[in-house]
Formats: sequence, C-alpha cells, structure tokens
Amino acid sequence: MDAELSDGVGGLGDQRDTRNEISHSTIHGNVFMGGIVSLLAGRLRPRPRLLVAVVCALTLLGSGTAYWALHGADGDTGPVFSARYDPEHGDADTTAVVPKVLTSTELPPVSDCGAARAWSHTQGGTDVGASPLSVSLVGNGHTVAIEQVRATVVGEPHDPLPGTVVGCTAQGEGKKIDMGVDLDSTDPIAMVAAFGPVSFAPYFTDKYLYLENGKPEIVSLTVLAARHSYDYVITVEGTVDGRHRTWELKDGDRPFHISGVRMERGTFLNTLGRGWETDYGKGAGERARCNPCYDENEKEIPGTTVATAPPGFSFSSAPGADPMELPVPPKERPASPTPPLTVDQHDAESVVIGWAVTSGSFDVSRGDTGPAAVLNRVRRYLTPELAASGGGLNACVADAAAWPAEVTARHGWSVVMHALASPREGHPDPHELTGDVVGLEADISCAYAAAGGWYQTRKESVIARLQLKRQPDGGYLISDMEKVEYTFPAPTDPIPQP
Repeated sequence: MDAELSDGVGGLGDQRDTRNEISHSTIHGNVFMGGIVSLLAGRLRPRPRLLVAVVCALTLLGSGTAYWALHGADGDTGPVFSARYDPEHGDADTTAVVPKVLTSTELPPVSDCGAARAWSHTQGGTDVGASPLSVSLVGNGHTVAIEQVRATVVGEPHDPLPGTVVGCTAQGEGKKIDMGVDLDSTDPIAMVAAFGPVSFAPYFTDKYLYLENGKPEIVSLTVLAARHSYDYVITVEGTVDGRHRTWELKDGDRPFHISGVRMERGTFLNTLGRGWETDYGKGAGERARCNPCYDENEKEIPGTTVATAPPGFSFSSAPGADPMELPVPPKERPASPTPPLTVDQHDAESVVIGWAVTSGSFDVSRGDTGPAAVLNRVRRYLTPELAASGGGLNACVADAAAWPAEVTARHGWSVVMHALASPREGHPDPHELTGDVVGLEADISCAYAAAGGWYQTRKESVIARLQLKRQPDGGYLISDMEKVEYTFPAPTDPIPQP
C-alpha cells in the first residue's frame, strides 16, 4: 500500500470493547421467539419498483459513540480517504445478527432505524446480507482520478453467523454517488446502485471520478454478502498527478466484516408500526438486485440494463427469483411431522407461531387424512376446553374439514411457508403481550407439495384472531380462535360506460 494509514478519527482506538464477537453457545433460526428482529417505522408500502426484499445492515452509532472510520493520507498534501459504517445511508434497510436470544420486551421502543442500528451494534451486532458504508474521498491540491472501488476479502469465507437477527426497514434518501459491491462474486468491483437495490452494471465502465481540491465526494457503498460471512477491506484505485496509486480502508485497525444469510426457517420479530410482531420464515437479510434500476422518481437509471443478468428484482443468492413470490417448498418429503421449532410457552406470540406451524404441517403418507389428524400434535398449545371441542381452526384449511383432494390423491404434504403473529390493531404496547389475557392475530401462508416436484401455494393466506390465557405456571395457551373475514364496501361511483 503506497499511502501511510493514520489512526482513525473519533477515538477509534477506544472502540475495542465494541468488537463484534459471536459466542459458540448462541443459536440462529429456531430460537425462542427472537430469531430475527425487523423494524418498519410507520406503515410504509414500498412501490414495486423500489422494493427492497430484505434488508441492508446496521451501524454502530449511538449517544456518545463516535463513527468508526479510517483515514489514508498520501503524505501531508495528498488526497484523504475514509470509510465508516453509515447510520444515514441512502438505503435505510438494515439487518444485523446479535449474539443472544431476545424477546419483544427486551427490544428498544419502536422509533426509527437510527436508534435500532445503535442498539443492535451496542449489543455486539454484525451486519447481515448488506452493510451500508460511507466512503469519503477528498482531493487536496493534486489531480486525483478514482478508477475503481472494490471490496477485497481478507482470509477465508465462513458460514453465516449464529445469533438473533435484528433489522430495521424505512424509507431512505439517495445520495450523490451510490455504489454497491457483492462479496459473493468472483470480482467484487463497484456496481451502480439505485434507490435501494444494487444493479449488475459496473460503475467505472467508461468513466472516472475526479476529486476537486478540498471538496469531499461522498460515496454510499452497499456491501452485499449472502452465501458466506467475510472480513474485508475497501480498496480504492486511481491516479495522483498521473501516477497510479492504491488506498486500503479498514475499520480502525482491523477489516470490516459482514455475515451471510441463513436460509433455514426460524422465528423473528418485526413491526409494521403497530407493535412488535413474531414472524416465521427464512432468508432475513437477503438483498434484491435490480435490472434495470430506478431512481427515487421511478425513472430508469441509464446503463443499468444488463442482458446477461436476471431481469427485474432478483435475490443475489438465488438469481432469477422473484421476491414478490413465496419460495418453492422443499422437494423432499419432510423428515418429521413438524419442522424443528423452539417455542417459549411464556411468550404468547411464540405459542401462536408454534400452533400455526404445527397445525399447518401434515403428510398423507404418515396417515394424516385431515385437519383432525394433527390435533394431538397441537394440544400442547390449546386449553383443554378448546382441544375437547375439536381444536378450532387449522392453519392451512380454515374453510374445509379435509385436505384438498388433489393433495390426498398424490400422497402429498403441506409446508407452512410463512406465519406472522401480531398484536391486534391499536395495541402496540409490548407489555400487553404479558397480561393474563392476550389477543393476537395470525397470518399464515401454506404450500401443498408431493413427490416429483409438484406444489401449489395457497392463493390467499389464512388470517385468524386468537385469544390466549395465562396458566398457573406462567405459560400461555390458546383459549379461542376464529377466522378473520374482511369485507370491502361496494363502489359508490357509477362505472363509466364505453
């Protein structure tokens, strides 16, 4: 490296106590209701073109905590560069893994993404799937041309980190220069980034970035990783007065780091502005790519159409997948009647997820001939009175007393693809989840499958309203449930006639 690297600003040498370390005793995926935490400030419904499938990363910034940064100086008069985790990145979606199990009452109040980022990183969090960095490039009296920005992997890739994933989703604001790099690629060079997603189009194909004297150029750099966890440094390549130079930017005296995405199904927490919700799914932190990409005004960004890349939005870890569609269920027959799932009986939302996943999982080849056949497996989540009355609803067939004939004829099975347990409308206080009686809603999506790769995803989710009662041992059981029916008023305006 040609440039001498100076100490980081903001007291970086004092940040060693915040080094992210994952304990071997922590778990990820099937955890006590807290596998993944996602925060959505307000009821934002992203426009389809601006959809970001799953979440960016978190930063370590809080009250009294300085930004992490590293400066590389070309002598006393050369350009000065810095890189840091960015709390106000143009793409506000974030995801991080925290090395411990969490519940909804342990989480910070539902406020904004900045607070969630600060909180998760003070807990030792590591970015998952995407890490938002801010790179500052400042010229200083020389002719400086930046020719390339890339991420350079340090050491060997590792498996995605264990722990509880903590996320935040909100509307971001684009910055002047947006780039992205994908550490899963063979050559993680800078790509054009959009208002959220990263494109497949190289940024420095036919242009340079020239630095003016004393004027900082700020690059919003989204670092992606889905398949593996990485340690990495940011490498900037360019020329100073025509002489080729390379600068290496680190996180203080060590590389930046990011965790890959775990794809096993498990529980996680999120909020849509009405309180913390427990979710069951997979792939938290997986990032969408765009081809072509659009800006915040929904105008196509020139040069982002790449013929050899998957069209539209696609997951970087599964090119061509549509993030708007539920994933295809596993082709293999389930190894057990119910997927592995750790349930905390003292957490009402955890009990609801346990009921949904268990009641919605069946296999005709094992003798499950209808919803009543799974009653014995869900009794542990029901009061004796509700179990004696038949168990109430089934998560996958709320409108029928039997499995679909097509599934029975094929000796197929069902898979709960996604389940959400949330507080009822107007009850966002997490302390209401610990009362003697707790009211919740559950939204469940299922898929039917059979040998040979046949499957069918439900056209509509089953939405149930449930009541749970605290038992003498402090645990919760479901005492009542009903299907939620939504009705829409008929239009009052006359339909225009041709």
